[in-house]
Amino acid sequence: MVDHFNILHLVLLNGSIARIMYDKTTTFHIRILGELGVKKSWANVFIIKPLPCVQHPIGAGEKCDIFLRKNDDEIVWYDMSTQTIEELGVKGSEYYCSIVVYKENLLPIVGL
Repeated sequence: MVDHFNILHLVLLNGSIARIMYDKTTTFHIRILGELGVKKSWANVFIIKPLPCVQHPIGAGEKCDIFLRKNDDEIVWYDMSTQTIEELGVKGSEYYCSIVVYKENLLPIVGL
């Protein structure tokens, strides 16, 4: 999703719908949706200062962490609570890179 000034990335963060907005300065603004269907219920929860080595977010973890792709395609993990970056030793592709949270479910999927 793209608006006039920022690129938007929707994720599930701590059980809430969140959007990560960023621009060419690589300052990331993270907003959480307060109420579904209410346009003005997006609340700013976190701003990550410019990270010059990072191109864009590719997903979110289960806690206060997001995954980013660096300029050299290296995937990094950013912990928002400690504001630290850790390299994961994995490279991603510019167009085919995404992170999803997978939870195994012991219940059968009905109706498919």
